[in-house]
Amino acid sequence: MTLGAVKLATVILGLALLMAALFVLLGALLALFNGHVIMALTRLAFGFALIIFLFVTVRLLGEILAALHRLNDRLAILGDDIRTTSRVASAPPETDGE
Repeated sequence: MTLGAVKLATVILGLALLMAALFVLLGALLALFNGHVIMALTRLAFGFALIIFLFVTVRLLGEILAALHRLNDRLAILGDDIRTTSRVASAPPETDGE
């Protein structure tokens, strides 16, 4: 999975959670217009709390996955550098006082 795919999946899940938030808002408004004020406020509070929790969780997991992807790329480059057989010639020995 590439880094772009991870970010795209995070954006898509964020949009899905935004649509869920709109449905929570619509349900709370319908309950409010039916005369159930306490029920509307409860639905709104719990619905948005759940959606915010899911959004933060998805966002953090996406960032962790992206960071691990970048770390894996850096470790692969470092491993390639270590495995190369080209050696640097050592400096000539220094002589004291000459």
